[in-house]
This record gives sequence, C-alpha cells and structure tokens, in this order.
Amino acid sequence: MAQEIMDNLDCEIHFFSEDAEIGLFGELPGIVSTWPLIPNAWITSMYSQNYKPKCTAVRRSWFEKAIAISLAKRKTHFHLRTRITNFDDNKVEFSGAGFSGSGTLNCDKIFQISIESNKTIWYGGVTTTEMAPNPNLIIGKRADSTIEVWAERKLPQDINWIQKMLWVGKTPKDSIQSDIDMGIQRANNFLEKVNIE
Repeated sequence: MAQEIMDNLDCEIHFFSEDAEIGLFGELPGIVSTWPLIPNAWITSMYSQNYKPKCTAVRRSWFEKAIAISLAKRKTHFHLRTRITNFDDNKVEFSGAGFSGSGTLNCDKIFQISIESNKTIWYGGVTTTEMAPNPNLIIGKRADSTIEVWAERKLPQDINWIQKMLWVGKTPKDSIQSDIDMGIQRANNFLEKVNIE
C-alpha cells in the first residue's frame, strides 16, 4: 500500500508498530502461485530467500523485511516499539522507544490495519523433508529448499519440523497475494480521493 501511494504522490509515510522490528518476528503464510508478487522496485534483496523458478513459497517475514528496507530508502519512517495512545482524523499521539519516542504527529490521512474476521486456525510448519501431495495440506517449496506446510488440523507428526507456526485467517493458499491486493486497492481508493479533492 505504501509503495503504491509513494509511486503516485509526493508524501511522507509513518508506520507505528509495537514490534521491535519489521519482519523476522513470527511467520505468516508465504505460499505463492505466481511471481513477482510486486514490482521489483518495491523490494530489496532477500538473499537466500530470493525467489527462484519453480518455488511455490517465500519466507514471508523476509519478504516483509525486504519491503520495509525498500520503504526506508524512501520518505518512510518506522516508529518501532511504539504504541499509539490516541488518534483522530488527522493527529496521532504515540509513546514508545527511540530518539523521538513520544509525541504527536499531524497527518493528512490515517490508515488502520484491518483485522480479518475469519477465525479459522491454521497450523504451519517448516521442514527440509520432501512431502508427497496431500489434499489436507497446503505445501510450498522455498528458494532455500525448505518446505512450508499449512494444515487446518494438526500437522503430520512423522515429520521433523524446523519451525512450527500458528495463523488465523481464511486460507494460507492465497494469503500473501490477498494482503498485497488489498493494500494496493486501499492505496488506489485513497489516491482517487486525493485526485478528486
């Protein structure tokens, strides 16, 4: 969303997060059916996670981190370990860590991240063990040869899991693309309003 806005409008964007870092904490689904997911200019290198032909998954945390690094090279500011204490239509009050950890920021527009109402719990895992297709599993192979697996029920017990994950949402199969599409749509809706005014 931020990249789409910045490609079309000279502006400054501020992100607020209570997390200590963008990406690399937790893991969301990274199953992909097509690549590239976004324009190459919107992302920096993901090193060992850079997409390769025949991959059907990307390590989502690294993907998000690479987008954040790209944004940081533009007029984007990340307020990490920072909590929004109050906000209205054009003002954000915040408290947190860092050089300017607390204060008030006047804004032209405030976007809130919407939380998906679907409460389906998905169980995820990462392994190096090749897996046969299974209708009860969503499986994707990453560039580093690890296998990302998601199940609506418990994961198979006979696999040596490097990492286990839990995610709540509609389906991991198109989660990353759906989030990108939603962000671009929200950005375009905002840009249309800006152009009308």
